[in-house]
Amino acid sequence: TMVVVMGDASSSSSSSRQFRLHRASAYDALVNASASSAAAAASSGGASSVKLVTFVRHAEGWHNVGAYNDALNFDAKLTPRGEAQCEALAMERVGAGARLVVTSSMTRCVQTAVLSFPYLLRSPTTTWIAREDVRETVNYWCDRRRALDDLRGEFQGGDVDFGACSTEDEIWNKYEAICGPPEAWTKHRESCDLCSVANRARAFFTWLETRPEERVVVSSHSAFLRALFSYGHRDGVRGAPEQLFCDVKDTALGVPVVTYENDDDDGSFERFMRADYANCEHRTCVVDFTPMAVRAV
Repeated sequence: TMVVVMGDASSSSSSSRQFRLHRASAYDALVNASASSAAAAASSGGASSVKLVTFVRHAEGWHNVGAYNDALNFDAKLTPRGEAQCEALAMERVGAGARLVVTSSMTRCVQTAVLSFPYLLRSPTTTWIAREDVRETVNYWCDRRRALDDLRGEFQGGDVDFGACSTEDEIWNKYEAICGPPEAWTKHRESCDLCSVANRARAFFTWLETRPEERVVVSSHSAFLRALFSYGHRDGVRGAPEQLFCDVKDTALGVPVVTYENDDDDGSFERFMRADYANCEHRTCVVDFTPMAVRAV
């Protein structure tokens, strides 16, 4: 068994922050409560302390109907069926009032966002940003990102801002340095380091908190969303492999990224958010950035 203890005391995560999630139906009441709180306004620096966020899993990609670890599925694109799924979602006009669209830097997610939300792409009041911290867990060929110049070349016009993304695929390079190339190590990589995935999710929420937009769409991936909503919770992340590469000194180890608020004591909201996403499925919730103490779940 290969076990790598990553990091040292000086490199351990300094953030184990958690973020409250509420049902989408609570948005108006939470906005009103936030607006009436001078303390919340002062601490947020003008940004809203609550945001209505719609999470979308990318549509069907070629890796979903083929092999994840096949070089032909390098940064897998959407299938014709996946493109049709996006067209169907566009007809629903989900997130029509969003002022920010955040997409994973992976090709299939950018395609999904562009094809599913054309009315937001044409909107002069909506900002589009690609980010590395909401991309898929880096395991196989399909999770390896193309060079930034290739992505910018395909998605021309400047509608999607790739400025926050590294020129090369630094996350892939990190795990290739540990495991070797995909032909040599055919098992999970970053999924064996879910604390790092959870920390990516924390970094995303921390960044999102600083944004002025109150309604947001996020185009992401099944395994990343599974970690975001389930890491640290009872029964953990479904299907998680042995955590071979985790940093045992990370202060966020085992700490959930999110908590589920006002769940009517039956857990239905938590179950709804933690269930696996189908291709092109979307779910909406409120992310509450009001400071809270870290607590175990």
